[in-house]
Amino acid sequence: MKSRNILKFFVVIAGVAIPYAPSVAADFNSCSVVEVVLAGQQNAHIQLDCEIQPRPGCAIAGNYFGFDKSTEEGRQYLSVVLTAYASNSKLTGYVTDTLCATHQGNVSRLEHLRMTK
Repeated sequence: MKSRNILKFFVVIAGVAIPYAPSVAADFNSCSVVEVVLAGQQNAHIQLDCEIQPRPGCAIAGNYFGFDKSTEEGRQYLSVVLTAYASNSKLTGYVTDTLCATHQGNVSRLEHLRMTK
């Protein structure tokens, strides 16, 4: 019986604490776009006004991320980046932990992007 009460206690505590737990920090948060570089059919890399941390060891350009602009996902990223640049909105996002962008080997590869005002 005592173990059931302990279990109920932990369930109640978890139910109260989880909604108030801090969210996981993004690799870059509320950053402005400084530069948009497009080269060739696939290469897109973006300079931010902040450092990306953590980032893969190959990403020596610490305030850039890259992606393949020829894919559907890449075209969506490019649309969001250009909109953020034109409207002075902020970007928050994640990069892969171990890989750099395929066509720009010294920048982080983008895997998630969000724009906020």
